[in-house]
Amino acid sequence: MEPCKRTPDLPLGAPIALSYPHFYEADQSFLDAVVGLKPNKEEHQFYVDVVPEFGFPLAIRPRFQLNAIIRKDKDIDVMSNFVDELVLPFLWAQDGFSEPSEEMAAAIKFGLAAPSKIASIGGGGLLVTGLVMVFTALGWIFWDRRRGQQGEDSLGMK
Repeated sequence: MEPCKRTPDLPLGAPIALSYPHFYEADQSFLDAVVGLKPNKEEHQFYVDVVPEFGFPLAIRPRFQLNAIIRKDKDIDVMSNFVDELVLPFLWAQDGFSEPSEEMAAAIKFGLAAPSKIASIGGGGLLVTGLVMVFTALGWIFWDRRRGQQGEDSLGMK
């Protein structure tokens, strides 16, 4: 897929405009030019619900409308009565998901709980490692002293 390109036939690019469906949040003049449009926030807004800790979307519902930009042309009978420029919707679409799947929800729950669990496990592991090192050092010290006392006893030194 290639981006729209300017050509000598279309010096301003393709006569296409992108908007929210039913010209939601557009200037009133766009709505007045086309009959039958009823913008509604719940049906036509683009929204994203994001987990702030991750920046991961829980829900995303992108909605858009493609519009043809039609200009008045006196040489064509049908278009001679048009306004100077008409933005006419010809397609609107939506995609995405309104809530996470069970797998995604489980992964998000795990991801939210993991830092505290990892910190607890890591802290416990470090504590156990430290205790093993202390007891090893104490054991070595007692063993070394005992060995030193046995050496003195065998030499007859007291």
